[in-house]
Amino acid sequence: MENTENTENTNEPREIFSITPKTDCPHIKSEFVEIWAQKPVDVKKSCEICNESNENWRCIECAKVLCSRYVNAHMTEHYTKTNHSLAISFFDLSTWCYSCDSYVTSKILSPILKDVYMSKFGTLPPNSDKDSDNNGEGSSFTRS
Repeated sequence: MENTENTENTNEPREIFSITPKTDCPHIKSEFVEIWAQKPVDVKKSCEICNESNENWRCIECAKVLCSRYVNAHMTEHYTKTNHSLAISFFDLSTWCYSCDSYVTSKILSPILKDVYMSKFGTLPPNSDKDSDNNGEGSSFTRS
């Protein structure tokens, strides 16, 4: 679905679109949840390289917090150096796989998503007590 609207500060239209995450990412592994749990999440943490505090991501494999490709691309550099494919956004709680070059979702990632949601909002996500039968299918994120 494509839609345009005016931005608040300019008269230029802004494109808005929906993204359906990939549900069969081969890089998601159940052991990441155990690794993740070893280091508490803090969505207010700055990039470990440039101290930028906007648009940061946390590596699901090693817990480094680094800025997005839209800031200084330190998480992208981290992937290039380490081949750690998966990161979760502190901004919109989406999960990106650099190897698949796609947003991804999986029930395996549910505990990780809950941790980030709790750190950001101070409460459990809606319906977090229910098991989802759709493996996250049909989820979408908006990006502008």
